[in-house]
Amino acid sequence: MSRARLAVAIAPYLFFFASCTPAPSPSSPDAPVGSTSAASSVATIASAPSAASSASAAAPADAGAGDAGVSLDIIYVPTPQKVVDKMLEVAKVTRNDVVYDLGCGDGRIVVTAAKSLGAHGIGFDLDPDRVTEALANVQRAGVQAAVSIRRENVFSVDLSPASVVTLYLLPEINVRLIPQLEKLKPGSRIVSHDFDMAGVTPDGHWKITAPEFVNDEGYSAYKGGAVPEDKKNYKERAHDIYLWTIPLKKSAPRDAGADGGGKK
Repeated sequence: MSRARLAVAIAPYLFFFASCTPAPSPSSPDAPVGSTSAASSVATIASAPSAASSASAAAPADAGAGDAGVSLDIIYVPTPQKVVDKMLEVAKVTRNDVVYDLGCGDGRIVVTAAKSLGAHGIGFDLDPDRVTEALANVQRAGVQAAVSIRRENVFSVDLSPASVVTLYLLPEINVRLIPQLEKLKPGSRIVSHDFDMAGVTPDGHWKITAPEFVNDEGYSAYKGGAVPEDKKNYKERAHDIYLWTIPLKKSAPRDAGADGGGKK
């Protein structure tokens, strides 16, 4: 993808601030009981690794002390519940899975995985407001025994206990996570909303139309509780879902010559 096309693709989602503290999410028309919306919060700079993440759902939220001064580089963008359901469907999540959501927002993905499919899950986010909201949604959904939320930099998370990893980040962040993702057990699944992973061939690619809170220019207009949650604020948008399995299938560089396997 050219730099210009990439800029257009990520424009609705990427705003760089010294810090980003979005307003809490209202209950969206397509949100599940006990959850409101999903989003991604990641650090511009990775902090020193913290203790390895456990698959135990009873683990408390990480205080994130080492990440307290780290800036966030992605704004809070709700993920439609229809997209969440499709992500879990293509990953074939069952009660035997442990789902890690990197940049969990309000915890919608792990709450849905536990409540609807019986899986265990851990959500990771650096934004303290999102962590607080996600913990409240876990309680409201009654899935405390299956889900925990941690305030932790996604670049320091040990992913090895997970069997499914879900992402709603950005292309360059997905690529940066590859070394961590490659530590997953063979057969583990990775699902990304909207953004692919350069240099890695997906096992599947789906398009799904779902409502998103947008403005007239097509950019996310989500403003938290200050904006009335009625249907006039939502528009249908095509969403992409990508699936990879471990081991990852590396693709040849796009500019590779004959010795590199040809162009892709």
